[in-house]
Amino acid sequence: MKIITFAAIKGGVGKTTLTFNYGEWLARKGHKVLFIDLDHQCNLTQCYNIYESQNTIANAFKGGNVDIKQVKENISLIPGSVQLDSVERDLENSDKKNMLLYLWLEDNYEKKKLGQFDYILIDCRPDFATATKNAVAVSHAIISPLTPSEFGYNAKFNLSTRLEAFRKDVIDYRTRESYITAELYFLANMIRPN
Repeated sequence: MKIITFAAIKGGVGKTTLTFNYGEWLARKGHKVLFIDLDHQCNLTQCYNIYESQNTIANAFKGGNVDIKQVKENISLIPGSVQLDSVERDLENSDKKNMLLYLWLEDNYEKKKLGQFDYILIDCRPDFATATKNAVAVSHAIISPLTPSEFGYNAKFNLSTRLEAFRKDVIDYRTRESYITAELYFLANMIRPN
């Protein structure tokens, strides 16, 4: 299983669109895909006409039940939650707040049959807060869309800097090795072909 997070510290760069399109393409190629919507706007969830308020990804952070919905052939989804930002605020003083998704995946691997998926694709909101850090902590790769602008260029360095600080912070204290092993890839997006 490959876990890929789509993240950027700038909104409107195409994270959700790229997550959706990549997942749909993988599914058409015969791969089983699980989407996790970590954006409290829930746009990825709503792409599949799901408007849930119970058993969403927010429960992975609160210890409740989380539903995995099959939305198409080869595509399943853990619905996003409009309450995720308030859940993040409630976790502010928790020592394990940045590893809760890791713990949920570990605890539910067998029960939720997560091994059936070839890819887990995680759509994040435009920040580097608790939910995004949780996504990064479980990922093999981070794809960060960039737009050709000064703000897009600045967002690239902002994400790189925060990711390196996060790598140094989340370590095994015995070995000094980081638990954060995801590779960061930047993807040019919204470029006029002229």
